[in-house]
This record gives sequence, structure tokens and C-alpha cells, in this order.
Amino acid sequence: MLLGAMNHPLVDLEEEIEWIADHGFDFIDLTLEPERATPDSLDATAVKRRLRETGLTAVGHTAYYLPFTSPIPELREAALNYLRRCFDFFAAVGVKAVNVHPYTRIPLYGRDWIEQRHLELLARLLTMARERGLTLMFENTSPYFNTPTDLKPLFRALPELGFHLDVGHANLGTPANLTGRLLAEFGDRLLHVHLNDNLGGEEDLHLPIGAGRINWPWVAKMLRRYGYDGTMTLEVFSPDRDYLLLSREKWRKIWEEARY
Repeated sequence: MLLGAMNHPLVDLEEEIEWIADHGFDFIDLTLEPERATPDSLDATAVKRRLRETGLTAVGHTAYYLPFTSPIPELREAALNYLRRCFDFFAAVGVKAVNVHPYTRIPLYGRDWIEQRHLELLARLLTMARERGLTLMFENTSPYFNTPTDLKPLFRALPELGFHLDVGHANLGTPANLTGRLLAEFGDRLLHVHLNDNLGGEEDLHLPIGAGRINWPWVAKMLRRYGYDGTMTLEVFSPDRDYLLLSREKWRKIWEEARY
């Protein structure tokens, strides 16, 4: 198991790399978002050097709000252009796997239309990623892309697409956490995991491990059952990073105990 943390995009990236390395994480979940972590504002050579010096590897994370499936052509192409620059940056710093989130904030368009646009646009992004030596991952996100039924058409049609499991998202809009069902269906495509807690319902709170209602020992057993032992990001968003460090120690203990 490799444990990582995400950089805050309003903080200098090299400072974030230093903090994450100094506090014993294995990798950085490198998110490219405004205003201090965009592909146009960063020096890829300097970032690659800093990663090498600190011994961190990196997983690529793109902004969750990019309207790459917008019905407005100008917005759609602008989002794809931004993703292209992100992919160029990730390739330049040595990242291998990059995620993308669904974009569903499209009034007046139904579910079928939204799903078809994702199929078409993800196919374009897969080509873009392949040309740069990147593996593209799709992150489960409600409302339309969170259950095995939601995601099956995408993964069936796009065999190159990797699965990025967000355990917190799997607890939203559902009476029971979907992690086990998602792993049963897409465990062989799983490339990365996000760990964060919440209270269920619809609020994606990014709480520390144990501060919400997710059964973390069960999650660890599910991941072990399906043979996953790769990169896991503690996506805990609190101004006080002691909660992030506490979550890391709690997860390490839960993970070890799930072995038995």
C-alpha cells in the first residue's frame, strides 16, 4: 500500500511537495487547479526535479468541474484544451495515471444524452492520454456515474479506461456504501483509491477517517479481498492538517488489522 496526500491548489506547489514528503507520505496526488497549480503557471522541469529530490512519485488529478461534456461547443473545447495542457504537464513530470471526473451539470438534457456525451468525450481523452504515455482513470461520482449499473456501459465500451474508486463518493446518494459492489464489478480495472469520510446523503464532506459513517474496517477488507494494494490518497480537507496525519495513522492500523 502506498499512501498519498493532495496538494492545495492555492498554495505554492513546491512547498506542498516538501510538506507531503517531510510528513512521510509515499506520493502526491497532484491536482492541477487554479490559481497556483495550473499547467500554465508551473515549471514542469522544476516540479519533476523536486519530486525526484524528495523521493515522491505522483498520481495526476484534474479539476472536477471541467465542462468537457458541455453542449456549448466553445466551453467543451476550452475544457478539452485545458485537459490537454494538464496531460502534457503530467507526462513531462513523469506521472503515469491521471483521473477525470464526470461533468453532469447540464440542465434540460436527460441522462441518456449525458451518458452518450461521456462515452464520446472519454474516447477523445483516452486517445489524448495514450499519445502522451498516460493511463486515464474515471472516478465514480454521483448522480449519474456512481453505481455499477451507471458505470458498466462506459467500462464495457472503453476497455482502456481505468477505474478510480472514491470510497467517500460510494457512500453518497445510496442507502449502503457501494465500495464492495464497485470492486466486484471493476476491481480488475482499479488503479487508484481516494479515502475520505462523510455522513451519507448528498454532501461530499471529505471528513477525516472515522469522523463520519463509513465502515472503514469493512472497506479495508473489501480492498484486500479484491487484491488491491496500490496507491491510496487520504483526501481529507481540513485547514488543520493534523486531521490528515491522524487519518493516515488510523488507516494504517485498519489496513493492517484487515489482513487477519
